[in-house]
Amino acid sequence: MEDYSWADRMVHRLAFGARAPQALLREMEQSKFGGAIAAQHVTAPVFITALPRAGTTLVLELLAQHPLVATHRYRDMPFVLSPVIWRQLSRRFQVKADAKERSHGDGMMVDADSPEAFEEVFWLRHLPGDFSDRGIATRDGLPADTADALRDYMRALVLARGVPGARYVSKNNANVARLPALASAFPDARILVPLRHPLDQAQSLLHQHRKALASHSASRFARAYPRDIGHFEFGADHRPILFAGMDAVIAAHTPDSIEYWLGYWIAAMRHVEACGLGEVLDMQRFTSAPDGVATLFARLGLPAASEVPRAAQAMVAPIKSYGAPVESSLAREAMALYEDMRSKPDCLF
Repeated sequence: MEDYSWADRMVHRLAFGARAPQALLREMEQSKFGGAIAAQHVTAPVFITALPRAGTTLVLELLAQHPLVATHRYRDMPFVLSPVIWRQLSRRFQVKADAKERSHGDGMMVDADSPEAFEEVFWLRHLPGDFSDRGIATRDGLPADTADALRDYMRALVLARGVPGARYVSKNNANVARLPALASAFPDARILVPLRHPLDQAQSLLHQHRKALASHSASRFARAYPRDIGHFEFGADHRPILFAGMDAVIAAHTPDSIEYWLGYWIAAMRHVEACGLGEVLDMQRFTSAPDGVATLFARLGLPAASEVPRAAQAMVAPIKSYGAPVESSLAREAMALYEDMRSKPDCLF
């Protein structure tokens, strides 16, 4: 987004300034490629979800190394709802660029073909009532037409990637609000919930929130971009997921405090526990395991020659520890919940 030229920004504003351009391109895609899209199979999709800074991007990057995985890519912007026809229309303008560190400043290197989290555009378009100024609603089920539309969208992405039989894989932090809905609509889905040390994650969340506030105050486009694609995790337009218990967190703390993010983490993980859905992935153990990627591929039923997980394993680094102590009742509650979740026999790693 920082590298967007004036032309890139103009196309982005065209795509998100009104509903018509996205809808028109979607109609064109259905008219030209509807039969090919319908012929794709959606089998055992993988949803990676947790609050931001848990390690969701790393897990997405690793799974995207598998040849039978279809993910969103940076190139899919801005017409992410029409990946097949946009790929065709934009092909002549595509350029190869060197990988650069993403805006989070966390060492993750990305280029135009890197996987990215764009699925929330679908939810923002199809379920706008779930988004309010207060936050994002949790959801236990999906209307039949929304579930059908999501399945068609997955088919389109698989076709756009050009790999028949590929598994749809998305990273969407806000999907943690929709665990029962996703499990009901896609009974064969695999839902991965990365689990990070809460004190490290809360400090990372606070750091990113402050960084986003500064960026949003300096640039109108920097503020509009995440809002347009449904990313309300940080900054001037932060909207929390309204888990049970979040009203008390919002009333007692502001997002500029570590206590807010600890309270948010607790509410999110209590929600995950209450739903009893998804596979919790212990990121500390996973990133320390010498064969972690191969084990994860096997658990997800992703067949791979040995060189594929080996190459992906080379991307893994121990997840960052901030080291700064946090002493409070919320910190103690978060740590107790963390240790309880990672000690369960069904926790991955």
